[in-house]
Amino acid sequence: MHAAAAETGQLSPGEFADVSGLLAPRTVAIIGASDQPGNVGGAAVRFFRKFASPCTVWPVNRGRDSIAGLPCYASVADLPAPADLAILAVPAPVVAQVVRECVAAGISAGIAWAGGFQEGGVSGTALQNELAALCRETGFALLGPNCIGIIDTHAPVTASFASMMLALDTFLPGNISMVSQSGGLATMGQAMAQLQGYGFRYMISTGNEAVLGVADFIHALAADKLTKVIATYLEGVRDGPKFRRALLDARDAGKPVIVLKAGATTASAAAAAAHTGALAGERRVWDAVLRDCAAIQVDSLEELLDVAMQLSGADLAKLPSSRGVAAVTFGGGSGVLSADQCDRVGLSVPALAAATRAALEGFVPPLASTRNPVDLTPQAYQNPQWLGHFPHALDVIAADAGVGTIFFQLGPMARGDVEMARMVAAFRVRCAKPVIAAWPLVIEAARASLHADGVHVFPEYSRAVRTMGRVVNYAEALAAARDAIPGDNIPVAAFDWSDYVPSPQAGRVISEHECHAILARAGLPVADGRLAVTEDAAVGAALAVGFPVVMKGISAQVTHRAAAGLLVLGLRSEAEVREAWQTLQARAVALPAALDGILVQHMMQAGAELLISAFRDPDFGVMLSLGAGGTLTELLDDVVLVPAPLSPADVARALRRLRVMRQAGDRLDALLDFASRFSALAAAAPWRRFVLEVNPVKWTGDEARAIDGLLIIEEP
Repeated sequence: MHAAAAETGQLSPGEFADVSGLLAPRTVAIIGASDQPGNVGGAAVRFFRKFASPCTVWPVNRGRDSIAGLPCYASVADLPAPADLAILAVPAPVVAQVVRECVAAGISAGIAWAGGFQEGGVSGTALQNELAALCRETGFALLGPNCIGIIDTHAPVTASFASMMLALDTFLPGNISMVSQSGGLATMGQAMAQLQGYGFRYMISTGNEAVLGVADFIHALAADKLTKVIATYLEGVRDGPKFRRALLDARDAGKPVIVLKAGATTASAAAAAAHTGALAGERRVWDAVLRDCAAIQVDSLEELLDVAMQLSGADLAKLPSSRGVAAVTFGGGSGVLSADQCDRVGLSVPALAAATRAALEGFVPPLASTRNPVDLTPQAYQNPQWLGHFPHALDVIAADAGVGTIFFQLGPMARGDVEMARMVAAFRVRCAKPVIAAWPLVIEAARASLHADGVHVFPEYSRAVRTMGRVVNYAEALAAARDAIPGDNIPVAAFDWSDYVPSPQAGRVISEHECHAILARAGLPVADGRLAVTEDAAVGAALAVGFPVVMKGISAQVTHRAAAGLLVLGLRSEAEVREAWQTLQARAVALPAALDGILVQHMMQAGAELLISAFRDPDFGVMLSLGAGGTLTELLDDVVLVPAPLSPADVARALRRLRVMRQAGDRLDALLDFASRFSALAAAAPWRRFVLEVNPVKWTGDEARAIDGLLIIEEP
């Protein structure tokens, strides 16, 4: 907490909260506990005792002398000292009053389990708003409401009423911490992991996040020495930039964050009339943010656990250096299948180099295939001669330059399972590249041997392949530049939008000539053009801007002029301009569409075309979209999204991810300056939802110029 916040107890917007009282309490007050059946506070007291927590537990209930054999206090004011943590096991209507009592007693952190808040309609939302305001005013760090609490397996601390604890006698302490907006998914994940021999460090259920959110805990876990891997389930965030900073904290700490995101189905840019609407849905925004922050996005709880358990025992200094996989099998069919599966997740199974294959001769059975997949045949483990050569053969395969990961596909063995497990584990230690093992029908002794050596055993080949794909993506994201965070510390433009959009209304379309005036005022080069309302004026405009010209019918009803036939290109004479005028007028009548006029614009013939647009995402604010421009925009679907505003260097990094920019050369200064200025202008837009689009921007090595502009205000 910053000094200013420490004086008032209040957090500045976007500041991370101090959650140490929730994660490492020594004294815990459980308010509302009783011995009545079904009372969650009483259950919590019993869980603290069952799992032998070192915490001092103080039940609080005015009508009880003792709870589960512990002395009970009438109020928090009667406690021997201010508790590090208060568990508010009380109904929703009295939570705010209990928080006031805690604050008065010097308690600064608590968990509210009760439901009936924001998820309960208008009255519940009012309760939550009151509670959030109270906590902000007093600096009370509140987890929840409507959450299942926190479990720390190391202490242990069981600040939860999770029913899974009824079936457990002890926790497996581990290095995976899970932060989840769903308590049910979090406890299910912990129970599933424990069944496979993996413990969580923390299980944290954030619930409605009236005060504390996922970002606060990711930030704290990034500094937690016992957390190696962070897993999270979420449906949305209230402060996207803060969430991004938390992910970057974890990245900088060398801790992978695995994200299971639900609810990414609606469009962030609802303006389907703009090209941007087709290219930038909510899922794409999340994909872009998570990729830039090196978070690992998964699609199911099973996959989240697969990735977490693989990374839990992995040496994170050994990440894949390429997408090449050496699939080591003992039967041809599984290798062929895995090659197909690798291809589907963006991995390759490249043929081993001729030198590698030559080096394997004499160390693998005669019938072995050494191309890749490497089918060593069952003789490799059935015949003592070949089994003795097995470690050397693995070292040769791993040394191949095209291999980034070694993937073992093991199966039922008549004998030697444990010996094979030990060989795989020893190879994993000495190998400089990551090693992943899948072993359906593995015997328990072999699985336990591998697990003891930190090797996760996948029960099915495709799950291992899917995890390899995620880990390779993570490695590539980590390798990207981290010297600047897009969207941070770049000033927005000082621009008075009210001069050009004095009375914005939902759904208003700002036509191209008006949009170009905005861009020009902001210092962005635009193609010279004039709006004409008569045929003679169109001829005069063409003479003024210079041939060749393009003529565009301007109407708020039509945003894709080419598709509507309201665009004529390459006009080189007065006669052609007059003919085009008549054609455009006739097409407008046929549509029908009312024209504000016809824009006569100088036609910039040289140069490549790029889409540059911006929109405000409800989670992450203004996003810049860069993609293939002109007629290729939706055909190629080649787009990258980044938070705005951006520096020219940020733009350059983003452009490198576009296929259309791979042959662009080095003379990009004009384009980088245009996109950076455009992003600063868009970041200053005052509307809740909007799309500002230039498609295309034409650029050469010397200049970049807006050709076609559009502004749609979706929600003022």
